[in-house]
Amino acid sequence: MDRIHGRNPIAEINGLCFIDFDQMSLNGTGTIEGNGDKWWDLPCKPHRSADGKTTSGPCGSPAMMRFFMSSNLKVSGLKIQNSPQFHMIFNGCQGVQIDRLSISSPKLSPNTDGIHVENSKAVGIYNTMISNGDDCISIGPGTANVDIDGVTCGPSHGISIGSLGVHNSQACVSNLTVKNTIIKESDNGLRIKTWQGGMGSVTGLRFENIQMENVRNCIIIDQYYCLSKECHNQTSAVHVNDVSYKNIKGTYDVRTPPIHFACSDTVACTNITLSDVELFPYEGELVDDPFCWNAYGTQETWTIPPINCLREGDPETVADPSAFECS
Repeated sequence: MDRIHGRNPIAEINGLCFIDFDQMSLNGTGTIEGNGDKWWDLPCKPHRSADGKTTSGPCGSPAMMRFFMSSNLKVSGLKIQNSPQFHMIFNGCQGVQIDRLSISSPKLSPNTDGIHVENSKAVGIYNTMISNGDDCISIGPGTANVDIDGVTCGPSHGISIGSLGVHNSQACVSNLTVKNTIIKESDNGLRIKTWQGGMGSVTGLRFENIQMENVRNCIIIDQYYCLSKECHNQTSAVHVNDVSYKNIKGTYDVRTPPIHFACSDTVACTNITLSDVELFPYEGELVDDPFCWNAYGTQETWTIPPINCLREGDPETVADPSAFECS
């Protein structure tokens, strides 16, 4: 593939869009260049600048590549860089195989998720390197049966399920595996994030053989996700259930505890299991106060740092099960 350059953002706002394809293969050895710096500093959405202060950000920025309502897709061997916003989006797709991609943008480029998957099923992401200013891989609602293997991620915001349940919506994610992956120099490692007031469930998640290198929030469930100070406590929530962390090792940034489970006041996180979790400070002293709130689960082995805040068994009260059902 020849090098493809994005145009001036005023003249071209759609990026590359593929709709209703079947049995499509996209591969090559060239570079897709987004010229995202023309978008990152438009005066719309605040983001963090190099000096730590808030500055301007994207204004209706386009994603670089989008795939809609397509099936049996293969994307491999591409180099994609400097997207105005998300680098790749898969929405409403069935049967996607992504292999040997290189995705990159600067650490402080806003909203430049590497690969975003939503309302899609049977997705594999393999042997891919992603460094960017947001999530390496983000998993949106309506997604099931995702296999992520051999990804190197960072600097970034890590691998995220969510955010889910915004504006009291239903959100369902099931059967996701992340294994044999490196996450380095990132704000988050393995993250599940949901808004209060949502419905549905996140279930059947397996994180295995993950190496962390100087990562904040190595393992985090945040059911109080909010982008402003105007979010209020609500009684409904996306139910997080059956999440396993196995052989998660490496180093963390001591500015935050490496393990953080902040679950809904009314809808507890259930069946969380940890085994062979060993996380040490990148610099400084061991932070030995992992945080848990309304989180139920078990340690199959001792963790480093120790985590004694998980509750055993099941919650005494459970919300209406129909709120967790996924259509």
